[in-house]
Amino acid sequence: MTHIKGFNALRAISVILVVITHLDLSDWIPNTDFVMKRVWLLISGSFGVQIFFVLSGYLITRILLNEQTRKGTINFKNFFARRFIRLLPPLLLFFVIILAANFFDYLTNAKDSIFYAVFYIYNFVPKNVYSLEMGHLWSLAVEEQFYLLWPFTLTFVRKFRSIFILTILFVIACGLFNLFHTRLEINNDYFVGRWFIPASCPIFIGCLGALVQHHFSEKTAFFASNATIAWPVILITYLYPLYAPEKLISLSIVIQSIAIISLLLHIVHAQDKKWVNLLEFKPLAYIGLISYGIYVYQGIFLRTGGGSEIWFQQFPTNIIFVALIAVVSYELIEKPLLKLKRHFH
Repeated sequence: MTHIKGFNALRAISVILVVITHLDLSDWIPNTDFVMKRVWLLISGSFGVQIFFVLSGYLITRILLNEQTRKGTINFKNFFARRFIRLLPPLLLFFVIILAANFFDYLTNAKDSIFYAVFYIYNFVPKNVYSLEMGHLWSLAVEEQFYLLWPFTLTFVRKFRSIFILTILFVIACGLFNLFHTRLEINNDYFVGRWFIPASCPIFIGCLGALVQHHFSEKTAFFASNATIAWPVILITYLYPLYAPEKLISLSIVIQSIAIISLLLHIVHAQDKKWVNLLEFKPLAYIGLISYGIYVYQGIFLRTGGGSEIWFQQFPTNIIFVALIAVVSYELIEKPLLKLKRHFH
């Protein structure tokens, strides 16, 4: 797959939102209902994760559809090999650090929930064994569950209309669940909002963008390349939390994901524009390249916010460790191993 200018910048922005949230940015903004319930949804780490999710759904679907078009089928072995090569090395180092910290009695609480992390089910971890150092792994669990579902779905549901309707219905189900789950009598011992439904909603909105682009390339190009159409859609949907009725704010996960996929498609069809070239600013693009490592390792040092008495979780030591390990991981582990992906195309 050819390099898409601007996407690494989006990865950088998304992980920066996560990091500053886990550095307790919310403590530095006005603690009013409007700010915390509405403005916060525009700049929070949760929105950063949404960017990751939409990007993932879009790119994975684009890759799989192109493979299906070229070869007539999807090679599951190659797909999962590529995913493991990309995702597993930083996670293995993460678990080594977690176990080492546990051995030296720093993170003794982590051992209670490591089972959920190793088997990609941290989005279903009970609150009584939840670890702040591994809390962010809920999102990787959702992604892995998506990887286990989506290639098979594209293989066995070949008609565009069928897969499109099925995906739309799934997004609607996620939105409705997100809207009503607080009113349902669901056991409060779990982080319900992180379950595959509704948390995967942004991923499938990314999938929808790739599906529409693949099957209606000319129409998609016409609308996505037209700035007078694209930017109003992006801004209106992104700013949804500011004007939504209070009872419908929880639908922001759906509406703002539409803003993200609209932006992605606009970037794809504006590769020759100056503003897209500006997104290739090298420091920003490099943060995007190492963003996965930053996201994985920051859990150990930043946790999910809230402060800590442990020396390596104190600012600025914590952020220095995150940056250092992410760079070393990418340059010495991830980048060399990524070359292996060419054997699985």
